[in-house]
Amino acid sequence: MNVVVSGASGYLGCKLVESFLSHDNRVLAVARNTGGRLRTLSDKYPSLDICELDVDDLLFSMSRFSPDVVVSTTCCYETDPKFLTKTVSSNYIFPTTLLRSTLQLGRRIRFVSTGTSLPPSLNLYSLTKKQFSELGKFFSQLGKIQFVNVLLESFYGSDEPGERFIKRSILSLLGNRELAVTEGTQHRDYVSVGDVVSAMRFLSLSDSLTESYYEIPLGSGESPSIREILEFLKAETHSCSIIRFGAVPQRPGEPSTKADLTALGQLGYTGKMTSWKDGMKKMIGEIQNEDIG
Repeated sequence: MNVVVSGASGYLGCKLVESFLSHDNRVLAVARNTGGRLRTLSDKYPSLDICELDVDDLLFSMSRFSPDVVVSTTCCYETDPKFLTKTVSSNYIFPTTLLRSTLQLGRRIRFVSTGTSLPPSLNLYSLTKKQFSELGKFFSQLGKIQFVNVLLESFYGSDEPGERFIKRSILSLLGNRELAVTEGTQHRDYVSVGDVVSAMRFLSLSDSLTESYYEIPLGSGESPSIREILEFLKAETHSCSIIRFGAVPQRPGEPSTKADLTALGQLGYTGKMTSWKDGMKKMIGEIQNEDIG
């Protein structure tokens, strides 16, 4: 299969690129920054095609590549309205450009979008993600495209960027530094990035998806509280850190989330999701081993 992956230089995007390539698919990686992780993958997989957005024409690159599937992982997690332009550009304008290019190819291509389970009223990130999914649904109902909106929960991995919540918390705990957090009463579904990659590869390539539009929840199917997660991480790291629950105000309308994996199973996905405790325990070990190395 020929797969286009946008946001290919990002954490999730790069992992998807490698997963598709390792399963004998051709990949066109779309990104502005083609260094770092993406350059390492290019050295490892000489067959990897790259569309560098500041240099190459997106539609021309996609036409020449002739994709069967387009996977959009382009994302900005900013929630503050002062980042309005950046967030709208990353979560709506560029994905719309990618969608338009896909439509211009003149074939009914599968478009897989990394959305969110968070309610659109929560913040700018969730609002722009929801708006793009509505646009994809509109064109799928016209029969122009098959659109798969992945309602993705929070994910984690030992090699994720250090500013992400789980990684940042583990590093602070390992360094015995104080953590200032909310009360932590909200429940969140945290899923291993390896499980996300496996499920998204299935949703991208499986021939069991025959409808024009899908909304597919993707998470671990578990929903511990943030307090429970942090207390578990503190115990597993044998940390002396003080966790100051309630030091940070909780956002109004803070939701609790838990993925219902029924739809994924009904489509034939048989992968077993990693328990959050097992996954985070493994993550701690990998971070410690990396520090020792």
